[in-house]
Amino acid sequence: MSASRGGWCRPTGEELLEQAQVSGVLISASRDPDAKLTFVVTSEDTRHGERLAVKIPATAAAGEAVDREGRMLVQVRRLGLGPLAATVPRYVESLDVEGRPVLVSTAVPGTPMSVGYHSWSHTAHPATVRRDFDAAFAWLEAFQASTDRAGAGADWPGQVLDAVRGRWDGHAALPAAALRLEAARDHLRDAGCATTAVHGDFWFGNLLLDETGAVSGVVDWENAAEHGSPLRDTARFVLSYALYLDRHTRPGHRVLGHRGLRRTGFAPGIEYALCGTGWFPALVRSTLEQRLARLGVSPRCWYDVALAGIGEVVASANADEFGAGHLELLAALPVHARRHRRPGSTQR
Repeated sequence: MSASRGGWCRPTGEELLEQAQVSGVLISASRDPDAKLTFVVTSEDTRHGERLAVKIPATAAAGEAVDREGRMLVQVRRLGLGPLAATVPRYVESLDVEGRPVLVSTAVPGTPMSVGYHSWSHTAHPATVRRDFDAAFAWLEAFQASTDRAGAGADWPGQVLDAVRGRWDGHAALPAAALRLEAARDHLRDAGCATTAVHGDFWFGNLLLDETGAVSGVVDWENAAEHGSPLRDTARFVLSYALYLDRHTRPGHRVLGHRGLRRTGFAPGIEYALCGTGWFPALVRSTLEQRLARLGVSPRCWYDVALAGIGEVVASANADEFGAGHLELLAALPVHARRHRRPGSTQR
């Protein structure tokens, strides 16, 4: 421990990172308002005797997020995850860099799902996309089962609605967006969904895969909660997967593998996933329906869960521009799900 005239204080990050025998790689350099740098120690000869991940905040807001993640890693570990514990970083200690907290945790193994997602034509093929969905929801289902708490959970859509109103009061798109969240709240009011632990940012960039394609690690737990609605993580994964489908397409052009999807406007992939036709929108809808059925919620509420998921991004986005884009997207979506013919059905 480091000491000062006033007594005990946190050790400094420099004491760890400036050791001659410590080597590693910088794997993340976020540009968000709460930007953080993540340094993975690759050398084995450390004072801890294991591979570490060191998260360094670049701003005061990031410092608060890093401190919060450290607390959540401890709390999540106490939930009794069983075999899943190996996929969750273990809190090691908190250090200090220029007055800001630095989180040191164990580094979980695996390759980010985002590596495959952004590889050429990965999201253009149903088989590769379905494998990503299967891997993500296999882990999530096990996580939710191991942290399930008896009794109905809180009114998640209602909480989202209040948060959106509080953040975006006066925005021109708020009335229309609120109308859609009100509809979702009303439809899910009596859902009776159980309470589970929640990751809070369950998107493909935070999932690590092993050589078999299974999830071997889940990172970035700063938005986690011990008790919450499992619908949150379910919605976040499918929405974030849809959000970046057009990332490698030139503006105005059709997205490879997705008939009817072009790179136009903000987040066309989400509108396509929720309102379009084709194999990907069908996968999104069937995935949400299946997950809701397993959670004891009517599959008919799949669209309401998606709307609430968009609303959560609106309320919690770090960057105002990103949040405003989702607010306007939410306001422009239909209040109720569009009806589509199922494959093999006949139209009357």
